[in-house]
Amino acid sequence: MSSSRPPEPVRSRLDLPGRADHLVLVGALGILSAVSPMAMDIYLASMPAMADDLGASASAVQLTMTTYMVGMAVGQFLLGPVSDVLGRHRLMVAGNVVFLLSSVAVVLAPGIGTVLALRTLQGVAGAAGVVIARAVVSDIATGRQAAKLFSALATITSLAPVVAPLLGGVIATVAPWQVAFWALAGFGLLMLLCSVLVVPETLPRSRRRTGGIGAAVAGSRAVLRNGPFMAWALVFGLSFGTLFSYVSASSFVVQNVLGYSALAYSAVFAVNAAGMIAAALINARLVDRIDPAVVLRTALTVLAAVTVVGLGLVLAGITGWTTLVQLFVVQTCVGFVMGNATALAQERVPGRAGAGSAVLGLVQFLLGGLVSPLSGIAGQHTAVPMAVLMAGCAVLALGAAVVATRLSR
Repeated sequence: MSSSRPPEPVRSRLDLPGRADHLVLVGALGILSAVSPMAMDIYLASMPAMADDLGASASAVQLTMTTYMVGMAVGQFLLGPVSDVLGRHRLMVAGNVVFLLSSVAVVLAPGIGTVLALRTLQGVAGAAGVVIARAVVSDIATGRQAAKLFSALATITSLAPVVAPLLGGVIATVAPWQVAFWALAGFGLLMLLCSVLVVPETLPRSRRRTGGIGAAVAGSRAVLRNGPFMAWALVFGLSFGTLFSYVSASSFVVQNVLGYSALAYSAVFAVNAAGMIAAALINARLVDRIDPAVVLRTALTVLAAVTVVGLGLVLAGITGWTTLVQLFVVQTCVGFVMGNATALAQERVPGRAGAGSAVLGLVQFLLGGLVSPLSGIAGQHTAVPMAVLMAGCAVLALGAAVVATRLSR
């Protein structure tokens, strides 16, 4: 939306009994949104033991992350539009049941081939929680209220990349690799309880799309052809690309280039994540007074400037505390972007919240999957690819925001 929008916040369309119930709902949706980083990060430290136990190569075990991400991308793209036709609640519950069962099945899998197939299924099932949680927010709120809720979801979701590796490291130290997937099964049970007991059906039959699968396909096509929505979706995806460029290469850059220990790297990662969480919390209050589009463009301007300067310093051979400051500012800026970008995108596709959420997820995972291998293309002892990707994604995200604002007018 343009910055000329009236300053009054838009009230929620779902009449919740009280503030406590509102917080419980947001917390439940945040847990459902956190499935992706939990399922990708919690078993990283257990991968060597997993390879030994299954008699598989390291690359085959690493492929379990790829198959999960493919499942997540495909699942979001399929389930989002379907939820516009069938409703949110039953689809979310079904996805959580399958996620729980597939997590248990991985523990019992006889070989790596079975694990790869189950991880794909797990990704598709996990996508239900992620894509439908965004759609639920779009069902119950618009405008500034939606931006606040999406920021709250981002705050909760940001905790997962901090908690999951730490928990996974403890599990790998004291227990076999299967325990990591038992932990995921426990997380799946928690998600199932949230979807059954807390999250209501937010898309009544009167607001659902009619026409079955054909309507779902038409919904995706309509969203993909919506210029303003796709521009905001690119802002969302490119901002995530900036963040994921850092996440993918940070362990090598902080340890091999800057010379910090693994423990120090964990501390750096946690501090940066705290910056993102703080930004999301501040944003939730800030959008009551300032248009979300203005907050977003300001954050993207700072993000682009910091990453371009950081690229110049890295190319000049200057690394050290300046790199650490840059990484903190980058992740903090992203905390001001993701919730606002999601809200601004979803506003452009009223009545198609599921399809819109699906395309957002697809763009996010495509760009994340693209930058991840590129960030390490020059080896483990240089920060140049990471700096190039961060600057490129940030500048393109700022450009997409300018285009999106003009199209939205």
